Amino acid sequence: MTKDFGPDAYNELYAYDYWGRNDPATVPYRRLFRRVANIVRQNSIKNVLEVGCGSGVLAEMLIESGASYHGFDFNSIAIEKARTRNGIDKHYVADATDPASYTHDYDGIVCCEVLEHINNDLQTIRLWKPGTFCVCSVPNFDYPTHVRFFCGESEIIERYSKLLNIKKIERLAKSPAAVLTWPMYFRHLRWARNNPKRFVALLGINQFNWHGGWFIFTATRR
Repeated sequence: MTKDFGPDAYNELYAYDYWGRNDPATVPYRRLFRRVANIVRQNSIKNVLEVGCGSGVLAEMLIESGASYHGFDFNSIAIEKARTRNGIDKHYVADATDPASYTHDYDGIVCCEVLEHINNDLQTIRLWKPGTFCVCSVPNFDYPTHVRFFCGESEIIERYSKLLNIKKIERLAKSPAAVLTWPMYFRHLRWARNNPKRFVALLGINQFNWHGGWFIFTATRR
């Protein structure tokens, strides 16, 4: 287990003007965010608290779907961008491991791409109100800021089932071309010609295992 990174470690990510879109999360994670927003809507969760809201891309989708929303992140640059996107009253700077972060009323928790960054992820979940409907995502791939990642559903159940009554786990593959223009996509295909798994994943085959993706799980806090 490695030490989790502090808020300043993400300053460059959120300050970077990503492909002119001024948002590092917009393109690669939009597929994930759309699915999570649909789950919230399908389960009629009206009062949502997002743990680790980043720059507010998922928040925008949740608000557009009619949810009453608040979200926090421990990075102030991310919160500044989220406030610009969705309104200053929707977002605040806070730490997921601090009980004081959960003062807003909520009946649903959304926590996407956060738990794998926190050493004390179990303590974080303990702060969520019992009976709360939760939608979470964790990756199946490693990254410099990841404390852990998950190779299969059984690992998620083993780690979280004592705190969460997990109802469903689904897999969502990353889009191989999500952050690429078409010329760059074809260039990546050419570069991958000597790496069969990478090449096949770029074609959309077995993307989850060979290109990476997310486990999305819905649960109720015990």
